[in-house]
Amino acid sequence: MFTILWLLFVSAILSTSLVWMLDHNGTVLVRWFGYELQTDVLTAALIAVFFLIFIVACSYILTRILAIKFPQLLKLFFRRNYTRRLEKVLDRHRQAFKMMSQMLLAFEAGDEKVAKKLHSRFSKLIKNADINHFFLGKISFENKDFSRSEELFERFGENSHAKILVLKSKLELALQKEDETSAIAYAKQILLLKKSDFKTAYALFLLYKKRGMWQGAKELVAQYGEQYFRDELQKRDIAVMNCALAIESYQQKKFLQAVKYAKIALKAENNFLPALEITMKSWLKLGFNFKVAWKIKSLWRENPHLIYAEIYDLINRRLQPKDRIKAIKKLADIKPDLALGKLAVALVAYRCGVYNIAKEFAHLALMQEKTYRAYKVLAYSEKSLGNFEAFKKNIAKAQMLSVDDHYACNSCGHLSSRWSAKCSSCGLYDSLEWNN
Repeated sequence: MFTILWLLFVSAILSTSLVWMLDHNGTVLVRWFGYELQTDVLTAALIAVFFLIFIVACSYILTRILAIKFPQLLKLFFRRNYTRRLEKVLDRHRQAFKMMSQMLLAFEAGDEKVAKKLHSRFSKLIKNADINHFFLGKISFENKDFSRSEELFERFGENSHAKILVLKSKLELALQKEDETSAIAYAKQILLLKKSDFKTAYALFLLYKKRGMWQGAKELVAQYGEQYFRDELQKRDIAVMNCALAIESYQQKKFLQAVKYAKIALKAENNFLPALEITMKSWLKLGFNFKVAWKIKSLWRENPHLIYAEIYDLINRRLQPKDRIKAIKKLADIKPDLALGKLAVALVAYRCGVYNIAKEFAHLALMQEKTYRAYKVLAYSEKSLGNFEAFKKNIAKAQMLSVDDHYACNSCGHLSSRWSAKCSSCGLYDSLEWNN
């Protein structure tokens, strides 16, 4: 603003002077070696200005020629002026480097406003495009203007470090837009160029975890070590991640691999129910029925669960109904006073089509504990026996109780017959628990 006002002021003075001279133009008489030259004042002034410019231009060209051919001679004639200019340059650069150090300190302290002010002063002292582009890019990145920082860092061309900064800008921009697929791709490219970028590795781990890409998350942990993901990767997370991998392997019929992942999950968290379930089902697929039967009996003594009873029934699924019921009764007899054991017998009897025994043991279970599952088994046993009034009565009682035969999301309440690391309804991580 001040520059424009100054320009207008100078222009007004010059215009006024020119108009005044035109109005009061006089004559000039020059006598030299007997010759006379008469002209007006304005023409004489213009000729004088022209000769002055011509002399200055010739002096400048001559000085440049002497500087190239005879630099020492030029320094001899212009030593004082040369030294003064050199001192000014050195002083300007000294101030600029001091300002640069203050600017870098401001960046490290996270004070972007001060850094921006310092850069404004710095750019007036040093007119280096690369340095200024770098600092402008850094300021834009810290201010979360990632489009601008990407544009500035791209000006460095094929520089490998600049490529990393461009990719980091693109990564942050993708995260802002919640474009997780692009963010994962950019993070992978950064780690290819700079493997030791743990901050990017951590961001990639969070993306893998959010998307349920457990194999990728596990590879990152194996590559960088658990200590770099300590804040995010607790023992529970290790259990959940490896259990999810175990389920994937089980679905792909890679049962030994499923057992391997499930063991890692159980090492992180003892008695993690989904890991125990997938371990025993994998052993069954591999034909180790005796091992599964021994394990279930051991678990039933310590911490009985209906899922164990259902897996135990899978071992005996080829037996006659009478023998299947007898086998599950033996399991229930390990802890005879437990209502869960009687419910397990009722469920197996119902599946075998022996509805009278199912009804009997469902009644016994309900005498000890009123549960949704027990009323449901009793209701459908009555229905199968033709007692529709009893079915309606018991199903109404079941509906008054909370569902306890599924995994339930503790966030949205979604029910699922199978465990997964993420709720299929709300997408929340590690929210499914058996709904007791």
